[in-house]
Amino acid sequence: MNFEDIGIVLSVRKYGERAGLLELLSKNHGRHVGLARNYQSKNNQPILQPGNTISFIWKARLSEHLGTLTFELDRPRSGKFINNRVSIVVLQTLVSHLRILPERESFPELFNRTSSILDFTGDYSNLIKGLVLWELFFLEQLGYGVDMSECAVTMSNTDLKYISPRTGRAVTKEVGEPYKSKLIEIPEFIFGGSNLNDLELKKGLLLTEFFLKRDLYVPLQLNLSKFRDSLNQILSN
Repeated sequence: MNFEDIGIVLSVRKYGERAGLLELLSKNHGRHVGLARNYQSKNNQPILQPGNTISFIWKARLSEHLGTLTFELDRPRSGKFINNRVSIVVLQTLVSHLRILPERESFPELFNRTSSILDFTGDYSNLIKGLVLWELFFLEQLGYGVDMSECAVTMSNTDLKYISPRTGRAVTKEVGEPYKSKLIEIPEFIFGGSNLNDLELKKGLLLTEFFLKRDLYVPLQLNLSKFRDSLNQILSN
């Protein structure tokens, strides 16, 4: 059997003498791994860089087999990361999250949103903002959405300020203020606010970090990528 698709390169590691195990986030077949022959050749090495999108054909005798991949470059991106520290860190952060997806389960909208971030060409503030929003969507796609649609107490959808770390639901500033030391603050940009300074971005990273750890990484006995520390360092300098 075989299929054709496009996929974002997540990783490639040596397998045998000359082949590599190529890990992709494909558009229609989810996270997929296949055998890439001669992956270290002069022609293939620049193609199989994390963040690049390739078009590929996967072939195997049976669907449960590893299968082999033939591919060609669809959208090069690796060049834009070379001299941009923030872009590199965001890329590696995305890759670390995507590699914990269940294999061969389709997430087409997650593929689209990942592609959009990788194609982003604006300033670092909006790039990190995009990462925070992506991580909230990532949690939602895996069934762990954070509910910021209305206040858990008053049902109001205005002036939402805090998230309960226990329930993952929002409360208004008035309701949450007496308990703010026990709550997680919601950055203004989540609701379209124009205040996009480094402090607000750090609030966003802290919010998603808490729920990523609680709902995904700790249950899987994994640690968040070290690249997250780099993001916080960038915002602290």
